[in-house]
Amino acid sequence: MVANLDISSYRSLRTSRGYTYSYYFSPPSSPTKPTLIFLHGFPSTSNDWRYQVAYFKEKGFRLIEPDMLGYGGTDKPLEVEAYAGNGLAQDVVDL
Repeated sequence: MVANLDISSYRSLRTSRGYTYSYYFSPPSSPTKPTLIFLHGFPSTSNDWRYQVAYFKEKGFRLIEPDMLGYGGTDKPLEVEAYAGNGLAQDVVDL
């Protein structure tokens, strides 16, 4: 069984919209390896990707799995507008 994502591999980033995201990060084994970004749905956290992380980490990919806005260690704004698609897409680009 794969354990939860290693808490020491989490980082945080303040986006251009001013929200702080918590995200799991695993560096690539070489600079030629692409970056994979795993985005979870409702209701969930980045930990849902733990099985995929174990597989792709072993293959040497750079991995980014954010706790999406409103979940896990990421900010939880009360304004509904914060969760609009374009804003969330910008947050992912910032990550």
